[in-house]
Amino acid sequence: MRTTFVGASIALLGFVVAWRATEASEEIPCCMIIDDGAPFFNMRWVKDKTVCKEIPTSFYQEFAEWAAEKGVKGKFSIIPCLGGIKPIDGSLGEYPGHSREERLAWIRMINTQYAPRFTLTPEVITHWYPWDVKAKSLQLGPPTENTWLAGQTLDVQTAYITEAMQMLTRAGIEVGGLTMCWSYPKDKNHVLGEAALRAAREVCELDYVVLFNDTGVKPGVIYRGDGGAMVVSLRPGVGDVYDHTFGKKTDVDVQQDADRYITADGTAGRFIDQIQEGGCLIFYTHMQTLYGNGTKSGLKVFQIAVERLEKRYGDRIQWMTGCEIAQHFCPPAKQ
Repeated sequence: MRTTFVGASIALLGFVVAWRATEASEEIPCCMIIDDGAPFFNMRWVKDKTVCKEIPTSFYQEFAEWAAEKGVKGKFSIIPCLGGIKPIDGSLGEYPGHSREERLAWIRMINTQYAPRFTLTPEVITHWYPWDVKAKSLQLGPPTENTWLAGQTLDVQTAYITEAMQMLTRAGIEVGGLTMCWSYPKDKNHVLGEAALRAAREVCELDYVVLFNDTGVKPGVIYRGDGGAMVVSLRPGVGDVYDHTFGKKTDVDVQQDADRYITADGTAGRFIDQIQEGGCLIFYTHMQTLYGNGTKSGLKVFQIAVERLEKRYGDRIQWMTGCEIAQHFCPPAKQ
């Protein structure tokens, strides 16, 4: 009986060791989502004049340089006509206080420093009130863009998303999908997905589209079209420390917020929970969060968190663009 018990114990120990070795070698797909990007103007300022009006191009460059140094990849959204101020393609003139050369320099920065590491998407058109596609003007007053869009027909939604994608492509920016501003009813994701696919096919000739509208554990297909076409929702599992948008964060606050993502010893935090639950890490933030109303406090939080993440998992961390991580979990149909 003792011999049998010892033999069984050794076999069990061997199984555990083998399982731990396998677990320790598994790659962890990681993707960082950054929303509310736009030339010059701070998205939060559009509805809240207590924060800084602009986020300088130099800060976008600073973030991009850090991402390149650390190998960080993900999804980056651009608002084509933030707050209805001016379209990014220059079709209605230049952004107030900025020249054509400055706008084109911002676009070049996106194409050279962001496009290689981030899937680029429009965040609808204004991220504010709806844009009148025919009149080329902002509709003044509620509802906001997301609420208005959800109540429209499939054809109207398609035309609206098409215009958003065209604004970016006319500016010379390659589009890989769609980001919804604020929230759009999750039970209508299939409608949004179909509209996004129709638009992406027309503007970019894409049959595989990534979309950010809801959260979850890992990416999943929300719409399938003909010929194997599909729309995949990124579904990040970890949210933002959005209050950094308003600034006034101390060094202690920064450390505590980094702890919320991953503690200094790498044993706890939302990053750890998400990796254990979904086998991946997809998290989102916003440019105004990173900028921290001029303090850069949000960026400091994520710099600390990513440093701890790499220390905890080492080479197991595999940074992926939005499209890459979507394809990892939802491979394109074979033609």
